[in-house]
Amino acid sequence: MKYKHKFLNLILLLILAVSCSSSNQSGELKILFIGNSYTYYNSMPEVLKGLISERSPDMQVEATLISGGGMTLANHWEQKRALEAIQSQDWDYVVLQDQSKLGMGIIIDDKDYFGQTDLFFEYSRKFDAEIKKAGAQTVFMMTWSRKAEPQNQAILNYAYSTIAKELGAMLAPVGLVWDELREESALDLYVNDGSHPSAMGSYLAASTLFATLLEDNPQGLSPKVSGYPLSNRGEAAPETADLIDITEDQAALIQKVSWTVVEAMNASEDYLDFDEVEPAYTIPVLTEGESLDLSALSGSWYGTSTYGDYIGQVLDIREENGTAVVSLSFYSPHTVDKMEVEKVKLEEKILSIDVFDALRDRKSTVRLALKGEEIKGLLEAPGNYHMYKHLNFSRDAQVNGVDLSALADLMQAMEGNIKQMGFVKAAKKHYEGYSELIGEAYQPEEFFLNAVGYNYLREGKIDDALNLFDLAMAYYPNSVNTYDSYAEALVVAGRKEEALAIYEKALTLGRKTNYENLDYIEGNYNKLKNNTAPSPQGGAVPPPPPPPPPSPK
Repeated sequence: MKYKHKFLNLILLLILAVSCSSSNQSGELKILFIGNSYTYYNSMPEVLKGLISERSPDMQVEATLISGGGMTLANHWEQKRALEAIQSQDWDYVVLQDQSKLGMGIIIDDKDYFGQTDLFFEYSRKFDAEIKKAGAQTVFMMTWSRKAEPQNQAILNYAYSTIAKELGAMLAPVGLVWDELREESALDLYVNDGSHPSAMGSYLAASTLFATLLEDNPQGLSPKVSGYPLSNRGEAAPETADLIDITEDQAALIQKVSWTVVEAMNASEDYLDFDEVEPAYTIPVLTEGESLDLSALSGSWYGTSTYGDYIGQVLDIREENGTAVVSLSFYSPHTVDKMEVEKVKLEEKILSIDVFDALRDRKSTVRLALKGEEIKGLLEAPGNYHMYKHLNFSRDAQVNGVDLSALADLMQAMEGNIKQMGFVKAAKKHYEGYSELIGEAYQPEEFFLNAVGYNYLREGKIDDALNLFDLAMAYYPNSVNTYDSYAEALVVAGRKEEALAIYEKALTLGRKTNYENLDYIEGNYNKLKNNTAPSPQGGAVPPPPPPPPPSPK
């Protein structure tokens, strides 16, 4: 197998050339992929394996993937699974692909930016050292910018090319090929989220890797590829399936540009000399306000923030034995999400609190300053997306047309009512009270109840899921989907006879309304009657994408 690359020194080239050959090779080729959804979508490593096997049928190709949704190289390093895989056998290549924003995205209020490249460079160096120690060749798979943010490709170009040159690693310029083809009307490289690759996007990545690793023109390879479907962790299905099925013209265009870009990269020493891009953001800073008097601060403060899509938030401050005790809660019509306050520090002009958001599994630091009759705050949360959110408080409980003090009382009353009258009656009473509070009729949307119910079901909170689906049936008695969801939760709870009864109601209503997914429900009903596990709602679903900017639900 050829290892020739412009970044390798001449001695290495001469040594490796002795045991290398070109197309129609025989022997073994072992490739390890370390990445996330940009790699596992459409089982791209298996697509590459199929293309190589088509061109060189005598070659035994092994393509192994270590991945997870939203994983960064830093995450992979900390979890050690990737390191164990590198050390497990003799790989020819280890392909590294970092998170779409290089693991350091920046969110400032409601805007999403690329962050710095420090972590990407740090963990690229760590992985490269281990890969070299194992006798393999490091390959960086340059990713693509999101559909709505083509200007960010310049950041990816700089980051991947810079680290590849520094480490003498190979570079698969997938992002450059993507950039050449993103405006091509014959190709739709993205799925609906404008981020992840469509079948054509994954074929582009595989073709570019083919051209890079084999130094061979991919033109003429089949537009249809089969292989073993891969899970989001890289686990292969037991049977093969069709992975890619695009037209010959689409494949030919992708192959042509892939080869043109790879050839140009290998032929020119300065082809990958990209300038570093200046950040498009300024990190927000909380300015100091007035001197803080704990007795004057004590009490409830109400306000808004850009932290999630909430109605508002309540900051409660009180004094205990001369120290500040603080709570911070965020309110929606449905629930109150209370931060766990882990540390409070009162300085002369800044009140700092370290909090933990259990809903999002996120730690943050909130810094607060008194400005006249208001408190201004800045929440900072580190992570794959380093987040900054502004908060504003006053003594006025009226926020976005809702009395947050009265809403807090409603929430507290609901807790007691659940114990007395059950969840559904208590929830309906709560929403009646909320309707009076806002001056118009309100009830939760069916989609919301269904989505939250399935979140509970996935988390193993079966009773909570049953409550939500039961409430959905109460509010939407003519919706077949509400019965179907409730029946599925009953199955998970092991309540077969009740599930069969609910399925029968769903079938009766579905036949009256010509419900489009009636066959699916009937199939699950028959499976349950025959003691076979029903299919999960929606059937097979694609692997999850990397985490988007945080939202409340």
